Amino acid sequence: MAEIGVKDLKAHASEVVANVEGGTAYIVTKRGRPAAVLMPIEDAEDAVLANADEYVRLRRHARADHKAGRSISIGDLD
Repeated sequence: MAEIGVKDLKAHASEVVANVEGGTAYIVTKRGRPAAVLMPIEDAEDAVLANADEYVRLRRHARADHKAGRSISIGDLD
């Protein structure tokens, strides 16, 4: 993942966004320390979804149901 400082990001924002749209991801640094990540929206959707409250709640319920035997195999869906 490429790195870019906040000052460079500010000076070259349009170019950086174009690169991100093309698939490049950046770690944005502030005073040399990682502060943020810029990534294509397609990649970010998975990260956001994986941490969305409703998705996390549903995932926990599904795991509990599976552990308790309240699930079926994919082969039984036919």
